[in-house]
Amino acid sequence: MHRKTPFRAAGVRLLALGLAFALAACSDTSGPTSGNDGISAARGGVPGPDLRAATAAKNKHVDRLIAQAGVEGVGVSLSEDGKKGVVMIFTTHGAVGGLPRSLDGVPVRLRPTGKIYAGLPPQAKGGNPGGPGGGGGSADPTGTFPRPVPIGVSIGNVATCSAGTLGALVTQGSNFYILSNNHVLAEENEAPIGSDIIQPGRFDTDPQCSTPGDSKIGDLADFVPISFSGNNTVDAAIASTTTGDVGTATFSGGYGEPNSTTSNATIGMAVQKCGRTTSCTRGSVTSINATINVQYSSGVARFVNQVVIDGRRGAFSKAGDSGSLIVTDNSSANPVALLFAGSNTITIGNPINAVLSALGVQIDGK
Repeated sequence: MHRKTPFRAAGVRLLALGLAFALAACSDTSGPTSGNDGISAARGGVPGPDLRAATAAKNKHVDRLIAQAGVEGVGVSLSEDGKKGVVMIFTTHGAVGGLPRSLDGVPVRLRPTGKIYAGLPPQAKGGNPGGPGGGGGSADPTGTFPRPVPIGVSIGNVATCSAGTLGALVTQGSNFYILSNNHVLAEENEAPIGSDIIQPGRFDTDPQCSTPGDSKIGDLADFVPISFSGNNTVDAAIASTTTGDVGTATFSGGYGEPNSTTSNATIGMAVQKCGRTTSCTRGSVTSINATINVQYSSGVARFVNQVVIDGRRGAFSKAGDSGSLIVTDNSSANPVALLFAGSNTITIGNPINAVLSALGVQIDGK
């Protein structure tokens, strides 16, 4: 599940989430995917509105809608009063014309988000520990950590001056791996298997873009190739490591150790994450089953069945947070999604069960 290709020319860039700052002004249930059946937006164990009509309308019309200029994605959400399912259309700006008010009798909501990115020019080293709406985090995730390093901190491929986030420690039999994104560990399909993964990523080293001799924490082991001509479900990769090099819990002040049992995303679900740039933040799921066009340095890739998240107060994530593990915002900390993209207003995550299935791994957690 990987492709060996030569390195592209190395450049200074911050891998992750891709927010367009300069470019554009809970019920816990384990299962295979994120709200695919569309039956309800269950929250707190109480059934929510029936989403089947909205899901059917979205699936029927999505190809036509997303082909329109100014449409960045289409998903399933709830009406503003939370009483019924709607089709949510994500747009580049608020003046995109020619969009329907309803589809097959299902209301349509428009959400201006700007373009959605998986990578952007670098942001300043140091991020925003304890970021907006956050769950805190007393450490600087861009720093160098003693072994075993915690999850939620800066990592990158040694070949480029870049930085993303170490999402989790995962297992496959007796083997241990770092979980993050393809575009963080495998350089958008370009990095050869076996290439060094370091902590922190070279963008966060001192002097910047250097490669300290003791920074290696793993070797790229596998990745799901990103297609720029067909549909994708995950942007994911793993790097072989040891429990002496990588731990299972977040840095001090984070949510601690994720659960080994996953949860499907539901609309309104409260979630949290710890990442390289914004440290530990809280938010909620606002759309599921989303089809999104994501901007990469290699082109535009379409992702299906994605999870859309809004921050509780301010941004849930920023450039550099890609690879963060998104978990439920409670003591269970059940994994929900793998953060990989976003705009200046929303965050996009791959359903975690699709990620784990594609790579044949499990979360090493409590």
